[in-house]
Amino acid sequence: MFVFLRQPIAILFICLLPSLTSSDGEIIGGDFELTSQFNKPYSLADARGKVVLLFFGFTHCPDVCPTTLSTIQTVLGQLGERAKQVQPIFVTVDPQRDKPEILKSYLQYFSNNYIGLTGTIEDIDKVVKQYQGFYSYMGNVSANQYMVDHTSNLYIINTMGEVTNAMQFGLPPQAITNVINKILDEAEG
Repeated sequence: MFVFLRQPIAILFICLLPSLTSSDGEIIGGDFELTSQFNKPYSLADARGKVVLLFFGFTHCPDVCPTTLSTIQTVLGQLGERAKQVQPIFVTVDPQRDKPEILKSYLQYFSNNYIGLTGTIEDIDKVVKQYQGFYSYMGNVSANQYMVDHTSNLYIINTMGEVTNAMQFGLPPQAITNVINKILDEAEG
């Protein structure tokens, strides 16, 4: 007599693809240009040769954004010297409030290595769409009393500018570090 235990088993698969595609076969990602926290144009191509950690958020975010930015800091620490080959980029989905000087002040709480980007609503919409993301405002925007619901994925972009992973919010830092190390190994190999 055999007894089989029926217990759910959670398995985390982290796949590395040449480039990430949506369910309809469209490539996710691509180059863009926005305004940095230094009030200068910044293009994704400016980070070519580095692994990019791209995150959409906003400076008034009470939980997901500071948690993700802190996770990125942990990842950079785990990478040691390899952290120099990684560029974290924070793209605001709240350009009405997140002007360059606000982004600069906010990101300094986490690290001076972050690039913070803003632009017009149209510019932000274009980038969010390229990355198959979303955001929506909840509350009274005209009275500046609102929150923003937004994509919480961390997009990992290889040294050639291709999105290889969209990491879900809440993954342990080591899972992200492992993916980055694999990308860097492949780039060096």
